[in-house]
Amino acid sequence: MKKLSILLVAGLAAFSTFNNGVYASATSLANIIDDNYIVTNAAQIQDTIVLGKLYFVNLKEGEQPIMTALSLFGNRCGSESFNHKPYATEGIRSVFELDEWIEFHPQANAASGIKVMVFAHKEDQSFYTKNSLNNETPGYIQECELNKDPNEEENNHWGSFYLHPEEVNPGYYDFVFIYKNKVFATMLTHFYKPNEIYEKSDSELEELMSQSL
Repeated sequence: MKKLSILLVAGLAAFSTFNNGVYASATSLANIIDDNYIVTNAAQIQDTIVLGKLYFVNLKEGEQPIMTALSLFGNRCGSESFNHKPYATEGIRSVFELDEWIEFHPQANAASGIKVMVFAHKEDQSFYTKNSLNNETPGYIQECELNKDPNEEENNHWGSFYLHPEEVNPGYYDFVFIYKNKVFATMLTHFYKPNEIYEKSDSELEELMSQSL
């Protein structure tokens, strides 16, 4: 009888240990799943494309992009302060009306050779780094060379263009920045039809710029 009791206690102890092990494993697994869920969602958040942010690509570790910051001016919407935002890598003016002249004011390590190409927005931004880009590339709209004029004032624009409302539709467009035939940055913008946002206040325009895709 005593031997049976000892065996029974030993069995219960083993069962308890096994149960604790299963519980621990289940708890660990739950933590792993939860961690992976967080990581996955963090990646999804990181993949969200924000208006007016320069997304630098093709950079080696520690390498500085050829264009380090940007300011964009428009000639229709917003006050002077809205159109003369400081040089930045995000929060850059990114909402415009079609037919609005856009001036590019970059801070760069080269005075010439930078080009901006405009494409209808692509969800897969890696398209721009995986393909050679030209005026026959799907989604191509137009392009503009950015060159600093040594005879102009320091804050003068390096290039400008507009999107004609009879040639393109309102919507989202990518500015793709290229130097020596290599894409180094992209930026999402939103173009509205003429006079659609002309009367909006600076705060309302900033609200439009807070969108993301």
